[in-house]
Amino acid sequence: MDKNKLRVRKFLALFLALSLVLTGCSFNNVITDKVTSGEVSSDGQNTQQKKGGDLEIHFIDVGQGSSALIESNSHFMLVDGGDSKYSSRVVSYLEDQDVDKLDYVIATHYDADHLNGVVGALNSYDAEVVIAPDYKAKSKVYQSFIDVLDSKNIDITYPKTGTKYKIGNAEFTILAPNDTHYSDANDYSVAIKLVNGSNTFIMTGDAEIESEYEMLETGIDLSCDVYMAGHHGSKSSSSQAFMQAMQPASVVISVGKNNKYRHPSDEAMARFNAMGCDIYRTDELGDIIAVSDGKTIKFNTKASKKGTGKKKGSTSSKSGNNYIGNVNSKKFHKKACSSLPDEENMVYFGTINEAEDAGYEPCGICNPE
Repeated sequence: MDKNKLRVRKFLALFLALSLVLTGCSFNNVITDKVTSGEVSSDGQNTQQKKGGDLEIHFIDVGQGSSALIESNSHFMLVDGGDSKYSSRVVSYLEDQDVDKLDYVIATHYDADHLNGVVGALNSYDAEVVIAPDYKAKSKVYQSFIDVLDSKNIDITYPKTGTKYKIGNAEFTILAPNDTHYSDANDYSVAIKLVNGSNTFIMTGDAEIESEYEMLETGIDLSCDVYMAGHHGSKSSSSQAFMQAMQPASVVISVGKNNKYRHPSDEAMARFNAMGCDIYRTDELGDIIAVSDGKTIKFNTKASKKGTGKKKGSTSSKSGNNYIGNVNSKKFHKKACSSLPDEENMVYFGTINEAEDAGYEPCGICNPE
């Protein structure tokens, strides 16, 4: 991608982030025992609640990898499967959930920590539709993936943004990828928005900021209740603009204990905390199950005590974006400051007190007061 195009995308994304906050942002439906009586229309009036049956998302603990099993009305979808040493655990987990076949399998991309368990599951279960990105990888696990598909006469369904699929009483929409040539294979990741009644979930694989900007540019509604953190909470994902568009109440992070990548990053955690998200981590909680009845979402475990988003510095659309913090320097700035950080390192505060309570100091150039 040329530098001018990237600058334009950064400008658009930052403009969108600011405008979303100033106009009240999007809103979320019911999350973890928070009860509302229905969706809220643009004028603040309740509208009739959408219907939805029970849906479960099992965020399977696969260490430093990713795997999720989705079930609605006895229909199942597997999204990624973790690394090789967890492949058998994923298959056993599916057996424990009485899976007899998989309606959908999504291989978000071809990194080993996502794909190995997919191969294991496809060797053990029939799958009606396999969705995976249109690129080739030079790895043994990728070749194993192609071999098992060939052996079962399954063609890959390449993702097309905006395409909707039904799964039981729910449906999901393809959000990404939105291009065919990326310098980083992570940006080929298949991203989806899953909807069950009025409850919404977004999962983006290892998609990074370039892909996130492209998702913002599609115009698809990205508001959601639960966000499965992109790239295990890497600093190169979950950009401020993307978070502002989603406004998730809860974030699930699939990550290994004491991993060498130091995921989740301080930068991503700062953005999650600033938005006031409840945070659920597999390295701290093991398997995490979110249960949706179309109106409420409940988790089978408590939110992590580390970075639950309940700090005084937490700021979402509730408190505005009057000041911009730099998660690296721990300085906060006026919005027009000439020394604002890169967008990926931004965090917003509504007041000076919120910024200072979160441990940030005023910038010496713009002198916010």
